[in-house]
Amino acid sequence: MKILLIDPPFKSFTGIFSLYFPLGPAYIAGALKKSGYECKILDMDAADTKDGTLDFIREYESYTNYVKALNSPEHPTWKLLKKLVVEQKPDIIGITAMTSKFGSVIQTAKFCREVLPNVPIIIGGPHASAMSEMTAKIPEADYVLRGEGDESIVVLVDAIKNHTDLSLVKGLTWKKDGKIIHNPDSDLVKDLNTVAFPDRSALLNPEHYSSEDMGVILSSRGCPFCCSYCFHMWDRKVRYRSVDSVIEEIMQVHNNYGTTQFSIKDDSFTVKRQHVIELCEAFKKLPFKITYNCTTRVDIIDEELLRLMKSAGLSQLSIGIESGSAEILKATDKGITHEQILKAAALFNKLGIFWTGYFMMGLPQETEEDIFKTLAFLKKSKPYYGGLGVYSPFPRTKLFDQGVEMGLVDPNPPLEHFLNTNPKDLFFKDPKKRVLYITPERFTEIQAIVEEVFHKHNTSLKNLARRAFSRRQVYMYDPSLFKRDFSKGLELIGLKRLGKWLSKK
Repeated sequence: MKILLIDPPFKSFTGIFSLYFPLGPAYIAGALKKSGYECKILDMDAADTKDGTLDFIREYESYTNYVKALNSPEHPTWKLLKKLVVEQKPDIIGITAMTSKFGSVIQTAKFCREVLPNVPIIIGGPHASAMSEMTAKIPEADYVLRGEGDESIVVLVDAIKNHTDLSLVKGLTWKKDGKIIHNPDSDLVKDLNTVAFPDRSALLNPEHYSSEDMGVILSSRGCPFCCSYCFHMWDRKVRYRSVDSVIEEIMQVHNNYGTTQFSIKDDSFTVKRQHVIELCEAFKKLPFKITYNCTTRVDIIDEELLRLMKSAGLSQLSIGIESGSAEILKATDKGITHEQILKAAALFNKLGIFWTGYFMMGLPQETEEDIFKTLAFLKKSKPYYGGLGVYSPFPRTKLFDQGVEMGLVDPNPPLEHFLNTNPKDLFFKDPKKRVLYITPERFTEIQAIVEEVFHKHNTSLKNLARRAFSRRQVYMYDPSLFKRDFSKGLELIGLKRLGKWLSKK
């Protein structure tokens, strides 16, 4: 039995460059392979040669292209999807669902059913877990798998293959006699060391991935914190892989793809100090040098640990700053202060570590004054790169529920809404009214001002040079990444034609 896992197109529609490979489907592929099934992954953002910008500041505007593509059945990407799906001749199709690209999930299921009408379709992933009832309403969705799928996917595929009782599959939402049935939740994997490695070899079009793309990795699953904007599919528990398991995967990826730059995608890498210390010591003992990036929080990092991380190859660090307003920062429930942020920022800058600070604007209770405080804090904290996101409510979060109470958020929009709406506006009753205390016209004006300030900050020659310097070891091992980054850098500073020309050389 052959299973085809599909990560629907998204960034290729928006004109944003797609980094890395889809980790979730690769874990599922690994689990299926371990159980004797043949599995392939079709990452539609890498189905053709990757292209696009690395300027995420104007992300909102780029989604206009995404919505247009969703509703264009003759779009080349949809034609390519149909062609590739038919060529694979799968017995089962699985589609991963993220909330931001749920419209693409709907269309992917539709087009798969058009060309392979008798092949069952499973939908899993974060959105399927957060809104299983809504996901099951997709006409082509035969099965919706909730929660962590490493074990339950095998049980489900076995049940489909052997025509056994579906009611015994934990975490399954399915349809029977026109009714949607939700089986009991599946259990989290107790020992992550028993989980198969992500199967990178299952990826179709491997030539469209760089060595760095293959380096995304997890050393733990879960996050103990309670940020009001964040949905946790893994609850608020953290489970850790052994150091030996992580090192074994790094060795495998390096041997197969020449990867030396890894991206550790743990929610908060430094939650368990001893785990980080042991990993760093193991990184330093590898027979080859690696660099890595990770995400953490300002309240669980210190100079001693940071120096060790840097000596073990840390090249880039990301932290959430969120807002320059103390009131809005408090509303995020991060449990940190601006004093802690500035102390950490000074430490990062002192040690010369390239760091990204992530900011948000547009929280429902935010005022114009709050937003301009965020701009001031960007200049005060001085991150090498400032990431800016226009707040988008996600189901099963505190801020989402507050938005519903305020009358701003619709908790259950119809499926067609996801085909005609900017992904940043998905649950707003009126996308023009995102906040309570700023008029839609003024919010648009402020957004343009803020985006321009962030863009200028990120594209200053000083910060571009810092970024390049932090990646010098990456470039030494894979010079093609220097060419790619240099061309993207030229695009960022307004030399788009030159950058594109260079990328083709």
